[in-house]
Parts: sequence; C-alpha cells; structure tokens
Amino acid sequence: MNITTSVLPAAVQISYNGKLLAFEQPDLIHGLFADRKRMPKNAGEIFRMRRMAKLKTALVPLGNSGITPPGQTLSAVDIDAKIEHYGTWLSINEQVTLTSEDPILNEAAKRLGIALRETEDELLSSMLATTASQINCTGGVSGDSPTEITRSDVDTIVRTLKNASAKMISDNIEAEDKFATAPVRQAYWALCSTQLIGNLEQIGGFIPAASYPNTTRALQSEWGSASNIRYVVSALGSVSPLASANGFDIYNIFNVAKESYAYIEQDAATATFIYTPPQIAGGPLALNSTCGFKFASACKVTYDIWLINQRATRLN
Repeated sequence: MNITTSVLPAAVQISYNGKLLAFEQPDLIHGLFADRKRMPKNAGEIFRMRRMAKLKTALVPLGNSGITPPGQTLSAVDIDAKIEHYGTWLSINEQVTLTSEDPILNEAAKRLGIALRETEDELLSSMLATTASQINCTGGVSGDSPTEITRSDVDTIVRTLKNASAKMISDNIEAEDKFATAPVRQAYWALCSTQLIGNLEQIGGFIPAASYPNTTRALQSEWGSASNIRYVVSALGSVSPLASANGFDIYNIFNVAKESYAYIEQDAATATFIYTPPQIAGGPLALNSTCGFKFASACKVTYDIWLINQRATRLN
C-alpha cells in the first residue's frame, strides 16, 4: 500500500505552531484623565463628593459709617456615585489542559485581564455619553446635523471650557530646532473613535503627534492636537449608531478638563483575579477548574461645565 498524504493521520499532516496568534487589544482611553478616588470598605454603597459654592465678590466700599454689611452663607453641592459590582468567569475542563499544547490557564488569565480593563473603559464611556453636556458640530460642509468636526467647532469647545474657568491638563511642548515640527499648546484632552482619524487631520492647524517637537511626551493613543485640545483615539471610542439627522452614526468626542470626572474603586473589592482548582470547583470527580475576575467601582461626572461631549459625524 502506498502511503500518501491522504492516508496519513491528522496529527502528522498538521505542523502546529506552538506560539498563539496575537489578538486585538484596543487602546483604553476613557479613564486616562479621570480623577481616581478610593472608597473605604464597610462604608455603604454610596460615595459622596462635595463642592463648596463660590462666594460673591465684595465690590461696595465699607465706608466710615461703622455699619457691618450683610454676610454671606456657605453652600455646597453633593454629588453621589453608587458602587456596583462586575465580573465574569471561565470553566476549563481537565481534559483541555491534559490534551492541548497551549498554556490554557495562562492564556485564559490574559484574556480575562483584557476583558476586565475593557469593562472599566466601556463603563466610563457609557457614563460620559449619557451624562456629559453636549455641543453639536456645526462648522462642516456635510449638510448633516451634527456636521463633521472643523476648526470652528474646536474653537467653540476651547472657548466654552475657558469661559467656565476649566483648568487645562497638559503643559506646553515647547518648540525645538527640528525639521517639520511645531510647538504644542497647553491643552485639554479629547477622547474619540479611530473612525474620526481622517476628519481630525482636516482640522485647520492640526498637528500630528509625529510632528511634536518631543514625541516622547505624546501618549501611545494620541493622534495629534488642534488649538488647545489634544486628541486620543481608540477603536472603543463612543458611537451613537444612526443618530444623525440624515441617519448616519454620531461620534462622541469627550473634551475633558482637569477634575471633571471621577472613577471610584472600593477598598477590598478592587480588580481581583480568582482561580479555583478542580479539586474545589470540579465536583466529585474534579473535572473542571474555574478562573475569573470581579471588581467594584463607580464613575461620575463631577463638574458638567468642565466636560463637554462634542457630537460629530464623519465626512467620508
């Protein structure tokens, strides 16, 4: 009998590469500029933050009458965030680990780690999309509502945040004697989808991150800057599907200033990886092991005039 590839057993016909292929790991941008806070354990489920209101200025001279002018009263605004618990897990049969060449538990831990951080990022993105104040882009030529983002729309955001006395997050990147570079202004940050990359580069005065005088001061997910805003992009950027006047997707661009939103973690319930061996999780025959993660957190806009959701469509 002739031995050919058609009669060889499958294990001989297949050359197996023991190194697993890479998998997608999107940039996680929505927590980059959050004000991180910790809630102590045994303190309930509501985390309360307080802001004292401004006092009025005193513009009337006291004079020489000796009469004491009326005083003022301190007031405060309380902002509450409710701690919620999240988690997921995998069950792995013992026969998988016995027969597979892959380091299954190691790979499961990696995937769970990515899922955990993406969960945090999506929770922040959803919170910003549903609670932040909104401004539509209007300076574009698409005829849609909102339009694509333009320089006039960027200037509107900068002006609105400055009028609200919002503090910028990053310092200047000063000019250097390097070819094809430009200085970068002190800036707020904008968080948006990778789908807007082409439109960002059409903004008047846009500076790509590769053209910064010192590229080491650019974030990994940073695409560039325009006016006093620096843009980071992610495949997980917020999108409202088919929500424009003409039925196209609306892309949410979260423009954030310093201390405009918070991410709260609860002590004793921060992100935890949990592995249970088959001797405990697998029943009488110890058939299965489990691994998973859980955490408790909350997120909240803490000053809505310092955080603006700029809504834009994409000009193809």
